[in-house]
Amino acid sequence: MKYLIIAVLALCACDEEKADKPSVIAAKAECKQLIAHIAQITPQMKDSKPDDVVAKLSIEDLQSCVATPPEIRQCMVGAPDVAGVKKCIPSEDVLGCMTKANKARDKARDDKKVDDVDPTVDAPFDAIRKKCYAGDAKAAEDLKVD
Repeated sequence: MKYLIIAVLALCACDEEKADKPSVIAAKAECKQLIAHIAQITPQMKDSKPDDVVAKLSIEDLQSCVATPPEIRQCMVGAPDVAGVKKCIPSEDVLGCMTKANKARDKARDDKKVDDVDPTVDAPFDAIRKKCYAGDAKAAEDLKVD
């Protein structure tokens, strides 16, 4: 079951050069909490200790989780059961919308030479990404990413 959940989390690749940024460090902590939560609510893992499951995670599994959009991780952490975790997974259209918002945010960060999270740069793109996740798959339609 662990591998099923990790596969669900593997929505995009992790960028190695960003591994030491504060936002990535915070995401890693959130991912460890998420994996422990999933271990607690998964019937097949009822005899496993969540901390042991987290300790056995491979670097690749953790990177896959970190690369998952924060809205999805937060939804999964709050899910009461495995069915709730599965409901957190967006459609491909919604995920595409979120990805476009992320690319536009990254371009804006590059243009302003911002290396990590900066609310003055990120806020508009975060708002669009949240609209995408809420179901508006066209929320990022007007963004220019090329």
